[in-house]
Amino acid sequence: MKNSKNEFKFVVTGVELTEEQQARVSLAIAQAGALALGDLAPRDAVGVRLDPKVWWHGIPKEVVVRQLQEFAAEEVGLQR
Repeated sequence: MKNSKNEFKFVVTGVELTEEQQARVSLAIAQAGALALGDLAPRDAVGVRLDPKVWWHGIPKEVVVRQLQEFAAEEVGLQR
């Protein structure tokens, strides 16, 4: 699997949104993006709220952690 990152922004001007409204819009955009990816996203991809306006969608935490551990071990020359 290729390690790549894509970021998207949605800007709203001319209106005051409450924090709750901002969180609702953020979630709706994250859900629409995940749906639009369809079969392009990893089969086990999950959405994680990083803050009220930022969502992360990708492979599960345990997979990311394992991959980071493997990468770090390779970088320092440890064999598993």
